[in-house]
Amino acid sequence: MARFLKNKQKSKGAAPGSLIFIGQQKMEKSDIRITLYNTDFIKEETPKSADHLEEYLSADHIAWISLCGLHDTPLIGQIGIKFEISTLILEDILNTDERPKFIEDDHHLVVILKSLNFKPEFRKVQIDQISLIVGKNYLISIQETEVNYFEDVVKRLYAGQGKIRSLPPDYLCYTLIDTLVDNYILNIEKLGTVIEEQEKELLVTNKKIIGNIYHYKTELSYIRKNIRPVKELMTHFVTSDSELINDRTYSYLRDLQGLVTQALEALEIYYTMISDQQNSYNANISNNVNDVMKVLTIFSTIFIPLTFIVGVYGMNFEYIPALRHHYGYFFLWGIMAVIVTIMLIFFKRKKWL
Repeated sequence: MARFLKNKQKSKGAAPGSLIFIGQQKMEKSDIRITLYNTDFIKEETPKSADHLEEYLSADHIAWISLCGLHDTPLIGQIGIKFEISTLILEDILNTDERPKFIEDDHHLVVILKSLNFKPEFRKVQIDQISLIVGKNYLISIQETEVNYFEDVVKRLYAGQGKIRSLPPDYLCYTLIDTLVDNYILNIEKLGTVIEEQEKELLVTNKKIIGNIYHYKTELSYIRKNIRPVKELMTHFVTSDSELINDRTYSYLRDLQGLVTQALEALEIYYTMISDQQNSYNANISNNVNDVMKVLTIFSTIFIPLTFIVGVYGMNFEYIPALRHHYGYFFLWGIMAVIVTIMLIFFKRKKWL
């Protein structure tokens, strides 16, 4: 399956707002978890279905509804009806090829972005789509897999550290995005370490090295495609005047903007580095070829006058000077040796050797 563009054959010709999952199913069964919290308490619920999700909402606490399993379109459609989420928004959420974006309407703020996971042993970047829907006193997170990207946030919630349990769900949304962006930097650093280690092998001509360079360059391009739009997303988020965003949250969002810029700058640095490695490797190949050609050219140049002399004395004329001389053969070898020596000294002084 193509990584840079997903197969949209299923949605071809479908009406706008059609709930069609575009992507690869990554888990068998969807899972819903709900975390309810305020400054005084926190608890977790695991409902078996989405039939009564609205009963968990209250002005007394924040509800974080976490859904793992983006492929379950009936369930997502049911959530959309219960929370009055536009089908156009749900359509974007179900499309795993959707670029990161920020959407707002009268009742919700929606953030669609990607998670990033690079494992050096597999040499491949895994990217999942994560959608965050902020409403009044609740946040819904929808992700493709059950990988716990927000483990640290959950720990902070249970520990009651910082402001996370005393602020509205927009701050929880900020915290989740911040966690993902931190993860961007950590994974780009992992990939960057592998790329930097390749520099030691660039002077060795090996097909495996150039294969690795092209492989990691593709991985960096895949990351760029999926996280570069996050900068634009954050700009829309920071400039939004939605009532769902608390005034105190804006300062955190602006700080997060800087972190996104840092991640993108690191990505560009490593992309430039891998391009430079490719150029260095190609230049090294060219230099090796030039060295071989230089040696061959020197040998050819040395043998040109020798071939000329041998050719002259190999002609079939009856009278050739010194042809019948007793030491003519040895005299000729002496002349050729002197010519070779003079040429080698000349090449050495010109630093061609």
